[in-house]
Amino acid sequence: MNLRSLLTITLFFLAALPACASEWHQVSLAARPFYIVENHGDLWISGADELIANSTDGGKTWSTRHSAKSGGILLTLGFANERFGYAAGTGGQILITKDGGTTWATLQAPAQLVYDLSFSDERHGILHAARSIYTTADGGATWTPVKIDFENDDLRKFVYVARVLALDAEHMAIVLGEGDAPYHHQIFLVTKDGGTNWKTVDVPSTGLQRLSKHDGQYWFLGFEVIEKDKPGGGYSVPLVMRSVDGEEWTHLPRWSEKGFSTCTAQGCLYWDGAAVELPPGNPVSYWTFPAEKAVTAKWAVAKGGICAIATDLKCAPVVTTQTMPSYTDNSSSIVPTHFPPALNAPPAQGLQCISCEFERMMVTQKFQGPAEVELKLHIAPNGLVEKVEILHSTAAEIADRVVASARNWIFVPYTKEGVPHSVVTNVTLRVMAIKSH
Repeated sequence: MNLRSLLTITLFFLAALPACASEWHQVSLAARPFYIVENHGDLWISGADELIANSTDGGKTWSTRHSAKSGGILLTLGFANERFGYAAGTGGQILITKDGGTTWATLQAPAQLVYDLSFSDERHGILHAARSIYTTADGGATWTPVKIDFENDDLRKFVYVARVLALDAEHMAIVLGEGDAPYHHQIFLVTKDGGTNWKTVDVPSTGLQRLSKHDGQYWFLGFEVIEKDKPGGGYSVPLVMRSVDGEEWTHLPRWSEKGFSTCTAQGCLYWDGAAVELPPGNPVSYWTFPAEKAVTAKWAVAKGGICAIATDLKCAPVVTTQTMPSYTDNSSSIVPTHFPPALNAPPAQGLQCISCEFERMMVTQKFQGPAEVELKLHIAPNGLVEKVEILHSTAAEIADRVVASARNWIFVPYTKEGVPHSVVTNVTLRVMAIKSH
């Protein structure tokens, strides 16, 4: 079957790794990884073919805990405590563990596609599906949709879901954004009664990189714009806040003028090679690691190692220090991930891309200016690209680099009458080439 579809593609630049020897090593896995978290000192990844694997030695060795050939792609993975964990993605299923990840059971999800999932305990959770948000109070046996009134003036523009988070049985939060990236204005929807009632909360002059939870509190990791009234306008500084209910927030003392690139529940990256551990201790602890553009917004640290996911999994040693790491020639900011399609977006027609990164700007040897590449993609039933053909290109050098990226793309599996099928689709990409001097 041939589908010619217009893809909504998350675009960002992925720089090539240097040719020099690296302390980063690539990890061989049973399937392509997509997400990574830390839980009580262990690293966990999820990905294609329902892959769930963990490392107990900081990323040096990995063990597969669950997989299913041609199974769904697990887009999100998390743990409510040391024993209870959960994962979800494509295929309409949720995987649950109650023994710390040794075994995983299957639950029916309220939708075929799940972008984000958070449980506070074995019974209470919140889920972000393709066009809805749901809560559960019975461990996922039933799900109740959250009613968001986009006709309301306070919510009209905030149609992108950045994060859903279950703090405890009564407190949950939804982070909504005006656009599909963290630098757009965001607001909170918070509940204090398990999802019966929701309140809109706007924290002015701030930008959220990550909403996480520690010690029974919400933690806001991001930036604040200060001195806006001065000539020339204000500037942003790193911001960490905490709250027991998502309404009243307590600022933590600012220990650094350096802004965050991107954050996870563990901490924030300043740039490639430097991160800060959160919640901050006294003194504040930083992480340093080889700065070779291997790190992405999907990273985790445990037991002397850092691992990051781009199109594969790479790990390297990490050192803890109480001194702010220095910016080096190899350092670079980390591009944040983009949010899924808007809640009020029309149903996707044709194929829907989950991860389709490629270089919008290319430095080339022979070609300069706008370039166009038309590809034919052969996509497997699990949503992974099996084969890429070039139908038309402006320049061979550009086409080769685009093809290399396209081989690593991931799509929502194409289903017909509920059964996943292989599919072929044509895609036209446009880039801007800058000639190297």
